Amino acid sequence: MRTCSHCGKENPDDASYCNHCGNSMAFSKPPATSRWKRIPSWGWILILVVGVIGLIAFFIGSFVAIATIEGVASAVMLIAGMIGFGVTPLRKPQNTSGFTRALGIAFFALMGISVDQTGNYLYNKPVEMTMCDGGTLTRKENVSNPVPGSTYIEQDFVCYDDNGEPIKRLNIFAVMAIRFLEYILLGYLLLFARRVLWNATRGSS
Repeated sequence: MRTCSHCGKENPDDASYCNHCGNSMAFSKPPATSRWKRIPSWGWILILVVGVIGLIAFFIGSFVAIATIEGVASAVMLIAGMIGFGVTPLRKPQNTSGFTRALGIAFFALMGISVDQTGNYLYNKPVEMTMCDGGTLTRKENVSNPVPGSTYIEQDFVCYDDNGEPIKRLNIFAVMAIRFLEYILLGYLLLFARRVLWNATRGSS
């Protein structure tokens, strides 16, 4: 097929004049081959292999970052909460029942303690204040590989005295209980922020 240089429509290869506009096909050019179609098969194999490796590396890197770097999981959960509770993009507050509201906040809190086990400086401060008796809280992760191909990362919260000596290793379930309450509070704060932003937006319009 040949493309008419005047109207841009396709015509048979042996056409002398365009069947659509009558323009001479003497100076018409065959349609350009797509850049993607010119990639050989070995090129596609290389692209697919690199894509799969990149995807695997992304998931592994995300898992390691969430499980080891303080604040990463907190940021992920904050963004998820802002979207889920309608803060961004801003949605009109609904007059839902107390049970529905409690169910949504409880689910958000359960996701929070499951994903955000590392916490951050702000989230871990209540743990330090209530469980370290004037000492300082330090978190580290214990990585183990009990079975080939498997990796377990456990959070280790330890209280230290003023001399830097460990005085108490905290029960992870106690830490998770405080984190659960924090995420319940965060859920209510997000709902409150949604209503305030909606009223402010409606008042300015």
